[in-house]
Amino acid sequence: MALRYLLGAFVLCACAWTAPLPPLVCPAGAPIGSVDLRVASPRRGSNEPLPLRTINRLEEGDTLLYRPLLRGGEERKGEVAIVIVPADKIATGEKLRILDPKPAARPQQWVIPWRVSVVAFVYGPSGLDAKKVRTFLSRDDELVIQLADYAEKTAQTEALIAALASPSSSAVAVQSALAGFSSQYGLSVQIDRNAPPNQQAMMLFRTLNPAIASYDPISPQGSQQLGQTASIATSVATLFFGSPVGLAAGGTAMLMELRAIAFPKAEFRSSFAQTLPDEGLGLCGRRNPAPPHTRVAYLWASRVPNAGPPQLSIEPGNAVPPSLKSPVRVAVSEHDWTIVSRARNWRLQSPDGKVIPIEATKLGDSKLLELELNPDVHPGRYALSATWDWDRFDIQGQLDVRPLADFTKVEPASASQDLLVAKTGKVPVTLEGADFEFVTKVQIEKPHDKFSQPEPVPYVLPKGLRRGPQDRMDIQINTIDLDPGGYNLLLTQVDDRPREVALKILPAPPVVDNLPVILNQGASTIEFQLRGQRLDLLDRIEVPKGHAELECPYDQSTSRKLVLHMAPDIEAGTSLAAKAYIRDRSEPMTLSDAVRIVGPRPRIAEVTVSQPPDQDVMLNPGELPGDMYLSAMLRVEHLQSNSIVKLDCERPGGTVVSLKLGQRSGPLSLQQLAPDQVFLSFDTGAWLNGCQLQASVANGREGESGVYALGRIVRVPKIVQFDFDESHAILTGENLETIEQVGWTVDSPQRVASLPLPVAGEGTRQTLQLQLPVPPEPHSMLYVWLRGETKPRLTRVHGS
Repeated sequence: MALRYLLGAFVLCACAWTAPLPPLVCPAGAPIGSVDLRVASPRRGSNEPLPLRTINRLEEGDTLLYRPLLRGGEERKGEVAIVIVPADKIATGEKLRILDPKPAARPQQWVIPWRVSVVAFVYGPSGLDAKKVRTFLSRDDELVIQLADYAEKTAQTEALIAALASPSSSAVAVQSALAGFSSQYGLSVQIDRNAPPNQQAMMLFRTLNPAIASYDPISPQGSQQLGQTASIATSVATLFFGSPVGLAAGGTAMLMELRAIAFPKAEFRSSFAQTLPDEGLGLCGRRNPAPPHTRVAYLWASRVPNAGPPQLSIEPGNAVPPSLKSPVRVAVSEHDWTIVSRARNWRLQSPDGKVIPIEATKLGDSKLLELELNPDVHPGRYALSATWDWDRFDIQGQLDVRPLADFTKVEPASASQDLLVAKTGKVPVTLEGADFEFVTKVQIEKPHDKFSQPEPVPYVLPKGLRRGPQDRMDIQINTIDLDPGGYNLLLTQVDDRPREVALKILPAPPVVDNLPVILNQGASTIEFQLRGQRLDLLDRIEVPKGHAELECPYDQSTSRKLVLHMAPDIEAGTSLAAKAYIRDRSEPMTLSDAVRIVGPRPRIAEVTVSQPPDQDVMLNPGELPGDMYLSAMLRVEHLQSNSIVKLDCERPGGTVVSLKLGQRSGPLSLQQLAPDQVFLSFDTGAWLNGCQLQASVANGREGESGVYALGRIVRVPKIVQFDFDESHAILTGENLETIEQVGWTVDSPQRVASLPLPVAGEGTRQTLQLQLPVPPEPHSMLYVWLRGETKPRLTRVHGS
């Protein structure tokens, strides 16, 4: 009853087939017809007939079901028959059996008499002579072996055709099919996936052997060309689906040329099948006209392995993303791997029991399964299973489903970024911010540079491709030819789509040439001018026990003003390192011995300058006579044995006189009288008139004191003699050229009309004639106006 129900359901399904079939397009040859071949079994407890090409056990009592798949207006003529080869020829006593031919126009069925190893479908558009078919196929034991080999190689060839013809086939699947097909010839064939399938096939077989591309062992001339290919006849059988393109099935050549001797009025032609929707079969073959009075029969065969389900175990590297075709490596024996492609209904099962159908494809001899998940598969851990005929079998291990990373938050680790300096060579870099387990390629490019090409970048995944979440990835960038600036890292994952990650190649760090900053103990603030290279890259400087203010760079890369505010209680002898924070770097650069605290600076607390008791011309407060020997007493705080006293003008560029403690040199002398007192002798003639003379004390590395103003040097005349009567007045002395005007009162100056004349034989002595009126009073004092001054100076000269 169950079998009758199955058969009835199959017939009803055939009658209900009303949707138009898609047109059958053969990559080689021409369409022969579309059929549905299935197997029903009363012992499997299932009411679902399965496609014949996926059956793994075809046993006694099973029923093979046929129905034609017709397109609108198509009429299926002729007959169909089934050829079966027993799994145990000794037990059955038969080499093969031809099941009765039946009309091809309607559904048919055949009951299987014993366990089968090979099943062949024969279609004769003009009918079949069962006796001739049986005689032809049973003539030689070798033909039975070759029929089995033909069936196996047909399946291999059909897989190759499907991979080449399908636009959705992955590059891995195509190359795996080609590698598996051509490996038996010791060849590695690269096919242009953009070429039409027939051209790809032709390239493959021309590579194998040029003669194969025009050799058909079933043709009447096959025996002649077979001799030309005798060297590979034992390792390859050729299966042609149409002229001029032939696709090799491999194995021993099927000696169907015997047909030409035994059956001159029957022509067998090989065919191959393409999978249609709902697992129908579209048969393709050579449709060129047959000779007159010759019947054509098309043959398609399938091997039945009579084996249990393969034992598979998912190996490490089992992470797969949704929406992609992902290769997953499995552990499996060589025998079981040969039958993996016969498993069907692959599916995932979540921990909560939800079943998700997926596509699974065997990839050649690589022991890789290509799994294709729908976009709506949620991340998680899944079990993998499939069906073997009507029974489910499980694959050991689990699959981890995780999405691809978008890399929008990826960036180099801070320590790595600081190492990316232009022109320094190979730099190890750690990337963070995403799951990198699906990365397959890394490149670097210069954006907006039309002459730049992406360059490969070596990389290492911590665990390896598809081996679990990896939140870090190590790469190596060679900066020897890279200029400072922005770059893009291109990270490509298993979807072959590069994603950009911004990267900066840094300039060399700043260099400071004039450190340390010397700061005296007790001082709190100092201004310092940094000198060096690339100082504009400095963002800020930090020092312990203080605060640093860095002047804005204003594009000045060689000089920056630095103001330090330090704690006043730092002990002398302390050396402080500073941290320099640099633009685009996360870690600061350490400037060792950046600030050095030394003893307190000396300070001139008090100065007393001796003045000559009798001056011919009076000096104002704060003035020192020029061209004279003077003495001074200095009280200096923090005086040391190595202290130096310096005398110079306020205006730079003048004479500087430096004296060490205890030094004597002519009129110059510097003697220490007490721990904080020194006695100084000096000659004001060393400096020009008008010099604002100042003193400072330097204590070596402790620095120099502030300046202490001693006074302005004024060259005043020295008057030795004054002769006056009603007719003339004459001054005798030195430095008389400094006098510009004279007078008895401050409001009646008289210009000096003449220049002083030297007195012969008396060195620097001079005489100067004056035009003076009579003094208003007998004891009137003479005033002189020095050159460049507007106010008079009183002299010791009087008119009496």
